[in-house]
Amino acid sequence: MVKIIPAILRPNLREFQEDFDKVKGLVGRVQVDVIDGVFADNKTVNPEDLEVIDTVVEWDWHLMVDRPEKWVKRCVRGGTGRVFAHIERMNDVAGYIAETQVAGMGVGLALDLETEVDRLEEYVYDLDAVLLMSVKAGFQGQEFDERVLSKIASVRKMRSDIPIVVDGGLGVSEIKRCVAAEWAEQIREEELDRNFLDMEFAVGGELLRAGDVVAKLEQLRNLEE
Repeated sequence: MVKIIPAILRPNLREFQEDFDKVKGLVGRVQVDVIDGVFADNKTVNPEDLEVIDTVVEWDWHLMVDRPEKWVKRCVRGGTGRVFAHIERMNDVAGYIAETQVAGMGVGLALDLETEVDRLEEYVYDLDAVLLMSVKAGFQGQEFDERVLSKIASVRKMRSDIPIVVDGGLGVSEIKRCVAAEWAEQIREEELDRNFLDMEFAVGGELLRAGDVVAKLEQLRNLEE
């Protein structure tokens, strides 16, 4: 079964809560897309806004913001989970990693569509996960860009056991292509039973705008066309 993470990109807490209620009780992790209006011409809820939401769900904070290393404490206020910060907007990657670890959060780096994978190499063994954009970061409703496929293979070759989150334009057919790309590089026989454990897929509108969210989630998890 494929790991699906609902991704919520909403301008205010009311609309965020509406989307969250659609998947509450169905998943253990939700991605919160945070945009500051500088990274992209778009603005969303802030991490601390989510303090009022009573839930045991873990948040994946996807920080599409300028100087994301300054946002770690705000994410802690919003709730536990993982932080994914875009390396393109960061001045102190090592400092971000250290601060996130001290805060007890999972440490992730995110790469936008145009960013080369080799930017990760220095830090990949300090990370808990990597997020690869399959659309231009900042907006939902975009079409999947196949340039992410070679990046998936490159990250897996760089570190065989790191979880890879793919984000943007994902439906069943796109997820299948990503899974195939992960296995494009030759792997050791003892790794064949991983059952996609190291790949996760952040899905926004395809899931949350579905008429039947429960059925859509199962379709995506089971890769049913």
